[in-house]
Amino acid sequence: MPGLDEFEAGLSSLGLRTERRGDLVVVQVDVPLGPAAGTLVDVGTDPPSDFPRVPPHWVHLADRFELPGGGRNPSELGPGWSKWSRQHPRWRGERGAASQWLAHIRSLLAEATVA
Repeated sequence: MPGLDEFEAGLSSLGLRTERRGDLVVVQVDVPLGPAAGTLVDVGTDPPSDFPRVPPHWVHLADRFELPGGGRNPSELGPGWSKWSRQHPRWRGERGAASQWLAHIRSLLAEATVA
């Protein structure tokens, strides 16, 4: 069950609801810190076929968000979405990889600005 399926299964095991949109997965993430604290944020990403060995790379967010360091790009999710290239700083690619990704996303959202 590599790649997309394994990524979705990992998030589901954490109690998160996912939606597949082509080769992307959109998941609602609760944000504990930062400007969006206390809200649910839709986050899209692109799990590679060799997940969990390799982490998802792109972070897709609603246009109202801006991640530190710039690098906004148009998203394949369409109007109202943008994406950023963000490496996972300490990826281990083992069991629990979905929770590693989730922690990374929460960290990015804690630093994001919201318009």
